[in-house]
Amino acid sequence: MVSEKLEKNIIRVSKEFERRGFFLEEDLRELIEMREDIAKMLEEAKYKKIEFFEEEENSVGFTLDNAQVTFTVETGEDEEGPWYEASAHVLLF
Repeated sequence: MVSEKLEKNIIRVSKEFERRGFFLEEDLRELIEMREDIAKMLEEAKYKKIEFFEEEENSVGFTLDNAQVTFTVETGEDEEGPWYEASAHVLLF
């Protein structure tokens, strides 16, 4: 069960990614399900303290107090239409 504060931050982070052209809410939710430590950090973070960044044209992420989360996105098109695959990378410091 996701707390109200965590849900708010998930939506806010997702909207910031969307402003940068990345639609990663589902991928962010998957990461939070797999990584309880990241979920806790994001839940406890004040939104104004989250720093966002873009690397190259296919990478976006955010930095919390002691973690950096980067999503690298690979895109393409096949007979079924356009597709994307996002990989999350977590760096703890």
